[in-house]
Order: sequence, then C-alpha cells, then structure tokens
Amino acid sequence: MPTVNMPVDCSLRSIRPCHVEVVAAFKSSGDLVIDCSAITACDIAGVQLLVSASKTAADSGRLLRLEGVPEALSTALARAGLALSPSADRILISEV
Repeated sequence: MPTVNMPVDCSLRSIRPCHVEVVAAFKSSGDLVIDCSAITACDIAGVQLLVSASKTAADSGRLLRLEGVPEALSTALARAGLALSPSADRILISEV
C-alpha cells in the first residue's frame, strides 16, 4: 500500500511536489495512505489536494486513508465546510 507523506506546509506555495507524489502513488496498485502527521500549516490548496485524492480513490474503487490528522488540517477542513469521519481517517464529502 503506497504511503504519501504530506509536508509541514500544505499551502499553495509549497503543495506542488506533494501533488506530484500523490499522482505517482495512484499509478501504483492498491489502496493509498496519506500520512498527515507533519502538517503544521494548511490552506485551501492542501484541502483541495486531499479532496481530489479522496474522489480519485473512490472513483477508482480504491481506499484512501488519512493517518495522523493534526489540528491544523482539521481546522482547514472545517473552514472549507468539510469534516473527518469519526475515526478521522477519511474526509466526508457530500454530493450536492
């Protein structure tokens, strides 16, 4: 199971290398783990990357699990109107 380690700063100015890593991880087979434990700053770019990864995983029948979700990410998700699952390992996305 591929694991992607999110960077300390998940903001617009620094998210590109992580995006490249997530795309590469989806090229391998199996489910995907995203380790968020290092995140200390997150803006909408980081949230968008995780939401996109969640949707890509769901669309391809794969599981995406978040590990080590810190307060900075939980806060950024809440500001975007999103929430984590009760086990804090998935982003809850409701389709409108």
